[in-house]
Amino acid sequence: MPELLDNNLDNIKADIDLFGEEHKRLSMSDRIGFLPISIWKPNWETVKTLKELVGDAGETRNLVGKKMQLLGSKYTTSIFNPHLAQMILSAYCPPKAKVYDAFAGGGTRGFIAAAMGHDYLGVEIRPEEVDRIKRKQAELHADFDIICADSRFYPIDNETYDFSYSCPPYYNLEVYSDIDGDMSNVATYEEFLDMLRQSLTVTYMGLKPGSLCVWVVGNFRPKQSYLVHFNGDCARIGQEVGFELWDELVFWGASDVAASRSGQFVANRKSVRVHEYILIFKK
Repeated sequence: MPELLDNNLDNIKADIDLFGEEHKRLSMSDRIGFLPISIWKPNWETVKTLKELVGDAGETRNLVGKKMQLLGSKYTTSIFNPHLAQMILSAYCPPKAKVYDAFAGGGTRGFIAAAMGHDYLGVEIRPEEVDRIKRKQAELHADFDIICADSRFYPIDNETYDFSYSCPPYYNLEVYSDIDGDMSNVATYEEFLDMLRQSLTVTYMGLKPGSLCVWVVGNFRPKQSYLVHFNGDCARIGQEVGFELWDELVFWGASDVAASRSGQFVANRKSVRVHEYILIFKK
């Protein structure tokens, strides 16, 4: 098990010298593994190591994607960065916490949370994805709860959870299924935001006072046209349901391959997007 899975801001490690004296390791590097500045970047060797704990290659979404393409929808597959999940939990989540995730997706956040000793519950609307995660849990001996449900209506108990983190759909940038209630296939962006508000309200009600909720979001271009400021819309919705916007970070998570597309700037004056935002809400 990688040592970094023991990292937590509230866990102060200590060394004992030859004389039996305890020396606490108080640096941010020892406590969370990185400097808590406003731009985060993954360590790609760590990403590779943590992927072994996750086992998500996007295969379920690829199968669904072929079906969606036949229906005339664009489709791509993204996988949540496991090092980002570890960094978020190390910096913001209390030790041994009850963690809620409104959009469990491929299970990455669940596998990392379980490996770090947290009690995780994830809600995912797609039954084929839930089945895949459960099979992977059995294979990897990972213990956490994954529920097939619509997170707008899943009945979680009020003020039960210590922490929440998630990555909601980016509207129809990726269409995951044709299931009723799947936010990635709704007709309008306004309808999508209203559904997102419902899910975030449930999350807010389920968190204990003073708890943090972390969402990873990114701005995007529908059909490569105008820029949708999804980051700002999520920040606004979070505050509308009762959260305080506690902090905002930039996650520079794209590989160096993305830079190879920069030549397109000559034709369209649109930068190559290599980052997402980490929104930290506080109840």
